[in-house]
Amino acid sequence: MKQAAVAAFLAVLVAASPAAPAATRAASPYRVQAEIDWGSLVLSVRVELDAAAAGRRLPAGRLEAERSIERDLAGILKDATFPLRVDARRDFGDAIADGSLAIDDFLHISAAAKLRETHFSKDMRTFVANYELPLLALSTPFVLHSRAASLSAAVELRPTKPYSGIVIYAKGPLPIRGEPGEGLLRPCFFPRVFDDEMNLIVERNAVSPEALRAWGEVGYVESASAALESRVGEEPLRIAATALFGARLTDLVISRDDALKILGRPENRALVAAGRVAILVDGTTETASY
Repeated sequence: MKQAAVAAFLAVLVAASPAAPAATRAASPYRVQAEIDWGSLVLSVRVELDAAAAGRRLPAGRLEAERSIERDLAGILKDATFPLRVDARRDFGDAIADGSLAIDDFLHISAAAKLRETHFSKDMRTFVANYELPLLALSTPFVLHSRAASLSAAVELRPTKPYSGIVIYAKGPLPIRGEPGEGLLRPCFFPRVFDDEMNLIVERNAVSPEALRAWGEVGYVESASAALESRVGEEPLRIAATALFGARLTDLVISRDDALKILGRPENRALVAAGRVAILVDGTTETASY
């Protein structure tokens, strides 16, 4: 069964490659719509199976249609998951390509996708299956450390107090450090936050493995909400990002003064380790069709 899943995955991977013959690429019976919600940490995937292209007669071939999608699901999910940004250096597809994530690991991840609903199109020519995949299932294989790295206490003193969490405002275009122009922050699994002297304040290894697996390194939110308060509490430290950093525009820069408010007390440094950091962004969803 495992060998069949690997074969199906590789077949779809090859067929979808730009190097594959056009006729091969056009032969796929699937149309897929994906929505990534970085706020709720869910990837929703709608798979449409063209009955005629797949050689199925609906509704009599419903069971065969379901089995076909289930067999090919890992390959179908490839296009939805490979563009997901892991960090400033790579996306999910890069991790497969460089071997830091094995195909077997990806097949295990794809098995976490839950079938939520199936139905036929009105003309009975298309079978539709809706899946959901928790984004944390994708990020967990990259959590390799056993405990959070300690943030160094600040030598410089700034007035501060214990806070319940950290909120970084990153809405709207921001300047890109080291480059001309502006850009919008792009969510990823493991963003970094630097101060304006380029000292690293927030990053994956500074967060406990337990927090990373439970709710991710940071939370992305669009506005004040119950989700925001559940992450950062009622009295968070509120910070405005001053710039973006990195080729993928996933990382943030904050002022040194704001960084010292975090580093100046052990209670606030512990907030980073607990993942009690939220980033306010313009939008938390991304969509794609293929």
